[in-house]
Amino acid sequence: MGNKLSDDRRLHLEQLQSAIARMAYASSRAKTWLLPVATATYGYALANHDTRVAGLGIAAVCLFAFLDARYLREERAFRALFSRASRGRGRVYDMNSRAFYGKPNDDKKDRREENCRWRKIIWSWSLAGFYLPVAAVGVIVIALTLIP
Repeated sequence: MGNKLSDDRRLHLEQLQSAIARMAYASSRAKTWLLPVATATYGYALANHDTRVAGLGIAAVCLFAFLDARYLREERAFRALFSRASRGRGRVYDMNSRAFYGKPNDDKKDRREENCRWRKIIWSWSLAGFYLPVAAVGVIVIALTLIP
């Protein structure tokens, strides 16, 4: 016997792939929207020596980073659910990805479930590698606005 998937299992995997794609798209949109917001606030703050506006820019970075972290966590949880479903484990049409939040993985070869923890999400290259430099620019802008 081969590893032939049932129609229900195949449809379930397609639904999971669709959810993963939506989360990845939303995550990229958060980054896309942040750049003009940060550029506008930082530029205005520099032009008018307004520290408060630069602070608003940093607050926007934090807000978008939190939003992006939520999407990334959901995406990773759906990837773990997809991995489990593709191995034929779990219920067909089960879309409860929250079962993977912060719980150790029962499969020692596959660490996807462990990647759904907040500390793994926040320090991922997708978040820390993008949002920390943008926030650092905000700190530099604040420092420059304080110079008379």
